[in-house]
Amino acid sequence: MTDIKEEFSSISGQEHGTQHYKNRAKKLKRNRNCTRFLQNAKSFGKKSFFGHGAELEQAEYSYLVTMLEAMSKQKDIEERGLMSNNVLGQLKGKEIRTASNQVGSRVMENLLTYTDEETFAQQMDTFAENFRVVCCDKFASHVLQRMLCIAMLRRVAPLQPDPESEDVLQVKKQKPGQPGKPGRTNDQSMWPCYEHNLKEQYEADHRQKCGEFVERMAKYLINNLEEFAWDATANYVIRQCVLNLSGITEMKNGGDFDDTKHLIVPEKWQKLLQEFCMQLLTWPQFADLAGMELTSVMLQDLLRALAACNDEFMLEQLTTKLLKETFKKTNEKGIKSEEKYDPENEVAPEEDQAHLPKAFTEECVLRVLEVCIVVSSASFLKDKIFAKLFRGHLKQLAQSRMCNFAVQKLIDRTNDKDMMDMIFGELEKSLEDMLRIGHTGVVLALAKACARLSCQQGKFVKQLLDALHCSEATPAKMIMAVLFLIPIDVTPPNAPKIHLHGSLILQAILDFNKPIKFVTALLEMPSDRLVEILCDPRGSFIANAFVKSRFVGEKSREKLVRHLEGQYSQLALGVQGSRVVELMYEAGNPAQRENIVAELAEQCEQLNSKPWGVIINKRLLVDTYKRDPARWKVAIKRDAKVEKMFDKLVPGTKRKAGS
Repeated sequence: MTDIKEEFSSISGQEHGTQHYKNRAKKLKRNRNCTRFLQNAKSFGKKSFFGHGAELEQAEYSYLVTMLEAMSKQKDIEERGLMSNNVLGQLKGKEIRTASNQVGSRVMENLLTYTDEETFAQQMDTFAENFRVVCCDKFASHVLQRMLCIAMLRRVAPLQPDPESEDVLQVKKQKPGQPGKPGRTNDQSMWPCYEHNLKEQYEADHRQKCGEFVERMAKYLINNLEEFAWDATANYVIRQCVLNLSGITEMKNGGDFDDTKHLIVPEKWQKLLQEFCMQLLTWPQFADLAGMELTSVMLQDLLRALAACNDEFMLEQLTTKLLKETFKKTNEKGIKSEEKYDPENEVAPEEDQAHLPKAFTEECVLRVLEVCIVVSSASFLKDKIFAKLFRGHLKQLAQSRMCNFAVQKLIDRTNDKDMMDMIFGELEKSLEDMLRIGHTGVVLALAKACARLSCQQGKFVKQLLDALHCSEATPAKMIMAVLFLIPIDVTPPNAPKIHLHGSLILQAILDFNKPIKFVTALLEMPSDRLVEILCDPRGSFIANAFVKSRFVGEKSREKLVRHLEGQYSQLALGVQGSRVVELMYEAGNPAQRENIVAELAEQCEQLNSKPWGVIINKRLLVDTYKRDPARWKVAIKRDAKVEKMFDKLVPGTKRKAGS
């Protein structure tokens, strides 16, 4: 079902993509940051303080501030190109000193995006002659990182598949978060460089020079790795270079590894990436790298880069050495009790608590382990990481504030039923403890794994209901206990709200092979109570799970549609509820669909008072039904035929309201 915000945009005659609102929020945040930076720069200039870093003369500083202000107002791409070439021409011979100033760095970093071939080539030559200086400068290094990224994009652009090819259309249909999903990177600069440098046409010679710059930079960093790895500024440049060699364009990523955009890169870049890896593997102090913050994040990015290149051999070499020399070392102190348990709960640590490997006692090492879990092969995950690190400690780790996220990642990555059986066997008796201390993510991971692998489903439901003390409760109390993740005999101080993980757990259970207990409970709930759940932003997605589950029968779906009759007008007046109305309409039989529209037609004026109600009106032709039900039947059949035609032309799409 199309997102309500996207549908609302169609009413105003605008055509927006699925990421429009997310990208707009990023743009607004970027503009606010740029405005604040510009205001600070002007303020410093008035106080005769010309920025941090390298000292500039007043005239130079004022010129840069003026250019920065002009850049914040310039929207036209052609004008940006002219401005970039002119300003960098004015700075010729002073590039390194300008880049080493805070304001100069910001200006140059953004100008590089739109420079022409000749100007960009000159900048690459200038910075290549001063690698050591700019790598270790906290402002000039940002310009170097941007230059490295732009050079990579210009070099690899011809290697990317045609956006209109069938392969890319298939990628576009993938769910968010799957590898290869096209989209913008997390570029927060004033003038984002990603799309422009991929789409712009450049000469083959220029693209070759850009590739040579990336390779020259990589070789320089490899030769100076032992020195630069410990420098806070140069370390960032190393990480940027490692990721760029694998086709990853951004350094920081808030989501999972699978959310990252990967570009196709030349094969010889993979050899340079292997050299980075071999250099680290031969270091005498390799065992300590994961325990220090700077080198820990470098290892994490190297693991991500190797996985992006599908270099299974080198990836296994690195993870095996980490396992033997870093992860398996035992810390005699184990996990501290205050880290393991919530201080507000009266749960005492076991006296005979097993000593844990070092991977679970140091946060930097744990972060490297989490990346290893994500990028490792299924066999390595089961036979090495799980067997030698997690097995026998899962209950203790799941109740640790620091380590429970690693347990979640392990469960999410598990695709072996035998391994899942062992994990579940260790955790099944501790669900109540995990809910009590707030580690609901582990319970959710278990629910999703049981649904994905079709195993341990009956035991999970029994243990969950026992943990919530609702095995013998009424249907309404049982459903609310799962949604709130609060036992029914516990009275919270404030009115509870639907827990995000509670909703997701119920959605996962509806995808179990035999969800009849929860299907029946939902159908037996009072309709007004069910409407309250479905109007909640978190609870509304239960309707999606109910309608789309493979194991919820057609009769049960029709019963739910019938159960909500009389409540559709109320649902349609809410943002989330209006989406549920469409789901129920699609799930119902022809007679039920007509009943839904007839009910909405009685409240047509109220419906049109809300933007999402207008969408429902246009999608279901409520106005037409109110005027002439017979005409509505003809019109709705015609629309159904048109939608089928659209599905044949572009599979997986849905027409917008009013199209």
